[in-house]
Amino acid sequence: MPKTKQYQIINARVEVCSGGPDPAIIVAEVELMPQTAKGKPVFYTLSEAEGMPAFYKTKESVFDKLMNPDEDEDVISDIVNKHTLYEGESYDDFFENHKDIECYEGLRYLIYIMRADWDKTKAFIKKTKGKLLNEIDIPKSDVEEDWENGEDED
Repeated sequence: MPKTKQYQIINARVEVCSGGPDPAIIVAEVELMPQTAKGKPVFYTLSEAEGMPAFYKTKESVFDKLMNPDEDEDVISDIVNKHTLYEGESYDDFFENHKDIECYEGLRYLIYIMRADWDKTKAFIKKTKGKLLNEIDIPKSDVEEDWENGEDED
């Protein structure tokens, strides 16, 4: 059985980008440090609009770029075209077919910090910074619980 990569949580953040009459876009990002001899930080980012998730993996933060999508549409296109790990109409397929998804627990972490109450999110991020991803218990998000219970997402 292949050895699973270990990741230390360096930082995480989440914000809502309100587009006025457009649907709100929520962006969450976690910076992870692979526990290898040549480990360099990796960023996993989740962007959600109207319940449709898109996950990205990058070598540097794209959080601010995703929070201000109108500033440079070419940059956003580059992120989407080169760094997408998963995108879908809902989270159902993500949970259903997660076995081949890279850093699944890191992506579950993002879903939780995005979907939890803001007070819980802040406390959870503070509590988990500096810890190894596999050493923390990531609570189930509302969409994960709905999927487990066979409920359709709103």
